[in-house]
Amino acid sequence: MAQQNKGIVLVADGEAAIRDILLFYLKRSGFQVIQAEDGQDVLLEMTKIQPDLVLADLSLPGISGDQLCRILKGNPDTKDIYFILMTPFSEYTDIEVTIDALSIGADDTINKPLRSQELLARVGSAFRLIQMQKEIKQQNRDLTVFRENVQRELELAARLQVSLLPEVGTIAPYQYTHRYKPVGGIGGDIYAITPLPYGGAALLIADVSGHGVTSALISAVVKTSFENHIRSRGGPMTWAQCINRDLLRNTMEEQFATAFLAKLDPMEGNFTYACAGHEPPIYIAQGATGNPKSPIALSSSSHPLGMDESMSFTEHTITFEPGDRLILYTDGLVETESESQKRLGAEGLLQLCSALATNQEDTASQIFQYAQEFIAPREFSDDVTLVLIDHVVPGG
Repeated sequence: MAQQNKGIVLVADGEAAIRDILLFYLKRSGFQVIQAEDGQDVLLEMTKIQPDLVLADLSLPGISGDQLCRILKGNPDTKDIYFILMTPFSEYTDIEVTIDALSIGADDTINKPLRSQELLARVGSAFRLIQMQKEIKQQNRDLTVFRENVQRELELAARLQVSLLPEVGTIAPYQYTHRYKPVGGIGGDIYAITPLPYGGAALLIADVSGHGVTSALISAVVKTSFENHIRSRGGPMTWAQCINRDLLRNTMEEQFATAFLAKLDPMEGNFTYACAGHEPPIYIAQGATGNPKSPIALSSSSHPLGMDESMSFTEHTITFEPGDRLILYTDGLVETESESQKRLGAEGLLQLCSALATNQEDTASQIFQYAQEFIAPREFSDDVTLVLIDHVVPGG
């Protein structure tokens, strides 16, 4: 028994005998066949059911075969229907007719009078292509759905990541704000400022290697580890060692993070910090007042976190009195190149900090805008985080 339901073929020919012959061979080979006697009849049938393949005579009454091909190929709803044009055989014009047919959009031609074996071979070949096209379309639909799902997941992850960042606010006597711009909506930068149960505040800014979801997950690990370990009475050096061990145990070898950790002590009027391969923060004495002193870049030391469990970290202590300002950032702010292959660099940022606004929000916007304009029309090529911490003047 012949295989059924291989596909739908619409046969269009002005001669009933030809249509009957085509119906016989195609139906016996397992195809569903629709017949049309002229071009107008084809268009009418197309409103009822869309075939996989149209087999039309060039000399079709009413709307000719070549005109019908132009109509179907010019319609977005029918342009993908496989179209075979039946042409009269001529020893001298066969190639020209074939070229003309293909140039108007026909997928194939076949000469009349028809030979059953050639007809079935061409139709069979056409349906192999049709099936491939259907599979590709289905794969594209599946891929589109997958991409849409991934995009929704990334958008959700981006919102969740932003929710991990502290809201602009105050941990007396410190006021803080930030600017955050990840590459691709989600990135590996993270920062946190948390009040300590025994007084003062703990501060973290970190930059995980790479971009995207993996980096974002690792940044969450860094933040969680930081929040767990600051509960003890240790300091930044101890916190860095603990986070370093946590990263080594929970990430792959090629993944690491740079970080700056600080313990702010309002009673002593200073802060203690450890820098693990991170960009050196900028300290501006009286930067939050109208009388700033020259900005200085803090000492940077040690290797990034997550590279060696035996790594040791060094602590530094610096005065941080009312009116002082601390500016922290990730390397994306200063390392993106302009079209002339120049970078703002840590030195350029330090120079910029010599003439900043007093208001904290204005200062953050000024730095971020300057960095964007420096590389314009290019965009940042890495995640960017900028954090400002002010020691608020009492009554100020």
